[in-house]
Amino acid sequence: MAPSCALDEEGSRVQLERYRTVGRASRLIERSKRRLVVDVDERLDSGLVQETISIERECCPFFTLDWNPRQRRLTISVPRGEQEPALDAIAFALGLDAAAPGAATR
Repeated sequence: MAPSCALDEEGSRVQLERYRTVGRASRLIERSKRRLVVDVDERLDSGLVQETISIERECCPFFTLDWNPRQRRLTISVPRGEQEPALDAIAFALGLDAAAPGAATR
C-alpha cells in the first residue's frame, strides 16, 4: 500500500485483497487529488467494507474514511497534499481508473 502504512507485508497483502474485492463491486463516483468516492454494489457484504475501513483506520489514521451502508457509498480522503500519494495507492488497490466514465475528476 502506501509507504507510511503500519501494516507488515502479510497484513498489506491481505488488506490489498480486501480492497480488490471491494473495488470489483464498486463504481467510481468522484476522484480528486484528495478525495475518492465509490458506490459499492449491494451484493457485496457490508461487513467486508467495514472491516477494510477498520483496518485502514488503525494502520493509516490520517485517512478520513466514511462508509454509509444505507447508500452503499464509501468516501476516502486525505487532508494534506503530501498525503495524496497514499490516496492514489488506495485507488490503485481498489483497481479503479481515475478516468472512469461518469466519474467526476478535479
